[in-house]
Amino acid sequence: MSSRIRVSRHGALRRGATAVAAAGLALAGAAVVGAAPAQAAAAVCEGTKVDTLTFATGYTYLYYSSATGRNCAYTVPKSGSGTPQLMFVGLTRASDNVGSYQSGDFKYYAGPVYLDARGTCVQFNGQVGSWSGNSGWGHCGSLAAGAR
Repeated sequence: MSSRIRVSRHGALRRGATAVAAAGLALAGAAVVGAAPAQAAAAVCEGTKVDTLTFATGYTYLYYSSATGRNCAYTVPKSGSGTPQLMFVGLTRASDNVGSYQSGDFKYYAGPVYLDARGTCVQFNGQVGSWSGNSGWGHCGSLAAGAR
């Protein structure tokens, strides 16, 4: 499936991500994932990869698990892996605008972040350095965990 993609430069998502994260915290039940140390191994989300967001400096991957009804996303750089650099990953549920985010200086990847999104659409976004991308709303699922 292909998603509508918006790409920006010069920290537009960095500033926007801070506002989105602050708004998400204000909502009851917002799940914000704090920065954790990155590991050398590739991030692995459970389930099936359903989309890839490509932007100038990186990729953000979206997965869905039919067993749990959860989406998962993480961001990786196109180059410079192993060198700390600004990265962001976000995953937001359309039904209540609640999201899960991680931002910071990471060596290998930001995330993974998880979000139950049965019966609603999601958008996912990522940033590496000053370039970012946003999928727009899509990947709308059914209420049943086994269906998508």
